[in-house]
Amino acid sequence: MRALVKYASGAGNVALREVERPACGSEQILIKIAAVAICGTDRAAVEGGHDYLIPRTLGHEASGVIAEIGAAANRPDLAVGDRVTVETDAYLCMTCVYCKQEEFHRCRNRRGIGTTADGALADYLVIPARAVHRLPDNVPLLAGALTEPVAISVHAVIERSPSLAGEVVVVVGPGAVGQLCAQVARAAGATVVLAGRSRHAGQLARAREAGIHYTVDTETQDLAEFVRGITGGYGAHSVYECSGGPGVLEGIGPVLRKGGRIVLVAFYRTPPQVDVDYLIQNELELVGSRGKKPSSFRTALRLMGEGFIDVESAIGAALPLDEWEQGLALVSQGVKVVLRVDDTLDG
Repeated sequence: MRALVKYASGAGNVALREVERPACGSEQILIKIAAVAICGTDRAAVEGGHDYLIPRTLGHEASGVIAEIGAAANRPDLAVGDRVTVETDAYLCMTCVYCKQEEFHRCRNRRGIGTTADGALADYLVIPARAVHRLPDNVPLLAGALTEPVAISVHAVIERSPSLAGEVVVVVGPGAVGQLCAQVARAAGATVVLAGRSRHAGQLARAREAGIHYTVDTETQDLAEFVRGITGGYGAHSVYECSGGPGVLEGIGPVLRKGGRIVLVAFYRTPPQVDVDYLIQNELELVGSRGKKPSSFRTALRLMGEGFIDVESAIGAALPLDEWEQGLALVSQGVKVVLRVDDTLDG
């Protein structure tokens, strides 16, 4: 089968290769891959970072069709031919306190597809049966490839936050996760402000078309002043930092009301300098949100199936797998790219 392989450490050293098709274990499910969204971690691997496992197949945001179910998979709810998406956990110890509570993202022995195990940018993927979710009938496979970033957004906005109903929240960074966090917050009953820069004009426009209440270009508008204007001078209940940009976290304080909350969703290349005294004086909460868990996927799929999340509005380009290099170039420009591995699977 074809697979996009990181075959050596360092920058580059990635190629679309012919590799052996994986065999389906007794507790696994074999999936014929339809589409895979490129994540920033895939781009980082190409640039020479995240050399967790060499060689390995990249990719972890995927959808496809079940090709085979292992004899001991214990998934009577699934059948060959079902349209599915996957969680990203290739291996879990299932004995630690985190695994016992379905907090799989915290398991110290976890291995994840595309990073510490072979991933989904291939014709086929084998994955533990517990990690497979059927897609709602009305969610195309192309959109289904973004279930994982929707689940990340659900974890940040719903599982790592208090109730947002009736509150004003700000999402900083209009990339795919930022757009999806904004949509999840809107679905949770919040009034949402999505902030970006002038170069994000297209993404901000798509967000407005998807129903986000307000968008702000921080290069032409003062974000804190705008938020105070719609909150009676108080500031936002919560800010979701999805950009990871230098200086962004340091400037969030004036956007928040006293007692507000900052949820960190993005990773930072340059460690930010946090004014701890400011946090204390204003009783601000600083919360980390990493990854997702099975409950995040279940909620994400309900929101997608019931039309609360317009996943396709976050997709900037869809390309054939053979055009992966062009896709990575677009990702470096802030475009969310989905690679079509098999166009025939969605009818």
